[in-house]
Amino acid sequence: MVYSSGVMTMLGFRFLVAFLLVAASALGQGSSTVLIRIDLTDAPRHLVHVTETLPAHAGDNGFSYPEWIPGQHLPGGPIDNLTGIVFRVGGANGAVVPWRRDLVDLYSFHVQAPTGTNSLTVSFDVLEVPSRANTIGTAHTSSHVVMLEPSETVLYPRGAAVREIPIAVTVHLPAGWSTATALRTGDQTGPMLHGQETTFATVSMEQFVDSPILAGDHCRLYPLTAEVKPTHTLDVCAEKAADLELQPAFLGNMSSLVRQAGLIFKSHHFEHYDFLVAQSSHLEGDSVEHTQSADYVVKSLDMTDLATGRFNGYLLPHEFVHSWCGKYRRPAGMATAEYHTPQQDDLLWVYEGLTQYYGNVLASRAGFRNLQQGLDNFVFETYNVDIPGRKWRTLQDTADASPILRGNDPTYASWRRSQDYYREGGLVWLEADMKIRQMSHGEKSLDDFAARFFTAMGPDGDGHPGVSTYLFPDVVKALNETQPYDWAGFWTTRLNELTDKPPTAGLEAAGYTYTVGDEMVPAEAEFIKGSRSAEMFRSLGLFATGDGTLRDVWLGSLAFAAGLGPGDKLTMVNGQPYTGELLTKVVHDSKTTSGPITLTAVRDDESGTYTIDYHGGEKYAVLQRNGKPDVLKEILAARP
Repeated sequence: MVYSSGVMTMLGFRFLVAFLLVAASALGQGSSTVLIRIDLTDAPRHLVHVTETLPAHAGDNGFSYPEWIPGQHLPGGPIDNLTGIVFRVGGANGAVVPWRRDLVDLYSFHVQAPTGTNSLTVSFDVLEVPSRANTIGTAHTSSHVVMLEPSETVLYPRGAAVREIPIAVTVHLPAGWSTATALRTGDQTGPMLHGQETTFATVSMEQFVDSPILAGDHCRLYPLTAEVKPTHTLDVCAEKAADLELQPAFLGNMSSLVRQAGLIFKSHHFEHYDFLVAQSSHLEGDSVEHTQSADYVVKSLDMTDLATGRFNGYLLPHEFVHSWCGKYRRPAGMATAEYHTPQQDDLLWVYEGLTQYYGNVLASRAGFRNLQQGLDNFVFETYNVDIPGRKWRTLQDTADASPILRGNDPTYASWRRSQDYYREGGLVWLEADMKIRQMSHGEKSLDDFAARFFTAMGPDGDGHPGVSTYLFPDVVKALNETQPYDWAGFWTTRLNELTDKPPTAGLEAAGYTYTVGDEMVPAEAEFIKGSRSAEMFRSLGLFATGDGTLRDVWLGSLAFAAGLGPGDKLTMVNGQPYTGELLTKVVHDSKTTSGPITLTAVRDDESGTYTIDYHGGEKYAVLQRNGKPDVLKEILAARP
């Protein structure tokens, strides 16, 4: 609803009347359809108003707010941002009905409805601010751009299968705004921007929650690859109209991404696909995968900027791959009937690991990265899992424990380990790719597995969005059908072995040796220079930010043995004021100096001196050609 000084405005009244007429019509056809009206008028003030009509009955009714949201891998529904809850019987102006939160399940509510009730109308507000329960998708509203995750805006009958709940959605925007979404109106035949008030065709609640809503006052659609069906569109809303003038090279890369992905997966399970991009310097970067769309919140779309180009060039392919790997084909333990049952994350090494691999491959094949950047990225992937925590936590446990690892404090991240099923999973999939190539004498590759495993299984082939579940034996079966091998043993070993070395067999077979050198790869060097930090993991065992704060210190390293720890702030290096450049130079010069490195650091307002006897010079992770055929270059090359 739209209010002014506590009184409903005439415009808001007219829209409410229209919504209630739609509700009355739908309820006349059958009270099972959920009706929801999302009012984004106050979204620039970080407030979303929702009115929802739900099927109900006399007596106790249970309703739940989404907790385990697909794609988040943890119980992250922002329940703390759900406010202003009022239930009514008899419509939006009916009598108020009391409710109470469940004492065990805080995401559920009990409502006692009077005799004769067949529906309840609930109104509530969603605060678009950071949530203590959530790491993805909240606080994405600004004065000119909104990216809304529908899961924030719904209650549903407790325990009901969301795939079986029909929902009719109406979205109301601030004056002069437009919206883009994978949802379609009843008469819509192609992608389009929608105006101030739009009612979309009835879909399942599962599909609605899977369809984010992008809105803003400067929006434009960019058709991609007219020769590829179904339709793919880049939908952008930006802070300024000038930000919509996208670079032709970037649009070319986007079209190449669609073509190159099609050459891998061979089929499409969706009816259409929308890349939804919110560009705003006032919002934190984020992205979430969906079946017929993906949503991206970015600071800029200027791909000539190095950092921006890398960030966007990684996210765009990654979330697109997820439409096949994670949304359409989904681990059975993650394909729950509703959003209350905990998901089982043990197959995230497929869901995210295989996506990580193909996201990186497509970033190069589509042209977001040149060959050197693609190679540097494999250094980065390996470097990030070449950490002390490998000695005690397996790759499998990083997946099993994902709900408690995502979004943790970075202190001792190298010892705790985090979501390594992404990067390490991708490296093991590279090894699987190389085994298929070697055993088939170059006749087959992991692309053949992908085409088999992700084949659209709708009754008429392509174009049927939905979920096709799998278990570990299904992955093994598809791999064996691609190339016979002991794939069950392969994955069981890689997932459960404890080793202090990262999985580099795939790189080695593809023509590259992961090792240590005295120069950073260009991508890391540019990042270090720009951030003025000092990456000394493989020499001293620490990483210092531009202001001297130690972001991490490796257990067992020289820095740890000297007494340093994460959070300490370096102030002096060999008696001179700290800079990242100075620390790097001192480590570089250590090969030719006889004295130790002396660091002064502050911890809890107390200064201390730490001495490190080191004379090995700079050491950084690198890839070196090993004399074998350069298959990695072939893997990264675009397909004709």
